[in-house]
Amino acid sequence: MSDINIRLVEGDERAAALAVERQVFLEEGFPYDYDRFDSQSRVFGAFDEGRCIGAVRMVAQSPLSPPVLADCEVWDKSTWENLGYRFEELATQAVQKEYRKLMVGLDLVRTAYADARNRGVEVMALILEPDRAEFLNDVVHFACRQIGEIGYKDWDCAPYAHVLDEVEQKLASADPSLYAWFTEQVDPDRLAAPRVSA
Repeated sequence: MSDINIRLVEGDERAAALAVERQVFLEEGFPYDYDRFDSQSRVFGAFDEGRCIGAVRMVAQSPLSPPVLADCEVWDKSTWENLGYRFEELATQAVQKEYRKLMVGLDLVRTAYADARNRGVEVMALILEPDRAEFLNDVVHFACRQIGEIGYKDWDCAPYAHVLDEVEQKLASADPSLYAWFTEQVDPDRLAAPRVSA
């Protein structure tokens, strides 16, 4: 894992990351129409010896509503829309098969989380299966809050929100060492709970 480098990408690296994103989604049979959000996306790539092997895409609320708000039946949608730049969607996470057991996906999410938190994002939304949300809540100690109905493009997925203050308080309480690692790149002044030194 130490040889894998994760960073915000631009130019050719961004093109490579988006190619991995598309490839993984199509191989797995997931709906893919994220190109329409390119202008409002921040893309992070994972690289192994210069080759892109994974990507995460964060989608801002403007100019288009992100998929979680545009394509899902969200309860009280105006609450989330009114957050403006403080609400973003973790829209995609894609890792090539041979790297999926190496925590590359979690490390990509960690990097995107830190970037979002440091920019003032307060809520990260995502669309996923209820059992995966349960796993994130029970095992990883995140704070997935279902914000709408199940059903996204014929998939049994629902919209969820991570209120970042809630994520940090829960994770810090449940697993201080994981919290310290997960928030390592976040400005301490932005955290809802302090990191505890080992």
